[in-house]
Amino acid sequence: MQNEKAIINLRFKSNLTIEKVCEISNTRKNLLKNTKGLVSLFLYINEETNTIGGTYIFKNLQLARTYLKQFLTDGLGPKYGVIPMTLKIDVASLKDEIQGKNI
Repeated sequence: MQNEKAIINLRFKSNLTIEKVCEISNTRKNLLKNTKGLVSLFLYINEETNTIGGTYIFKNLQLARTYLKQFLTDGLGPKYGVIPMTLKIDVASLKDEIQGKNI
């Protein structure tokens, strides 16, 4: 369905240092907070594999695809030093959510 929340999981290796990628992400925080339809974003780093990624949750699939198109065409990939052959992208509709108890 078009009104279900959507998820983008994007991961890649970069020709930049992890510190530099984190610096770029940090400077873009306010811009990301104002991304149309973005509900939440989790950024992650796997130091064992030098993989950097983000899991984005959007209000719907159309808004998720709009953001992804912008990421790919507006030069954000090169800005993060994405090594093209390492870029992996999954886009899907969210079907269920389970929230853990706060301990």
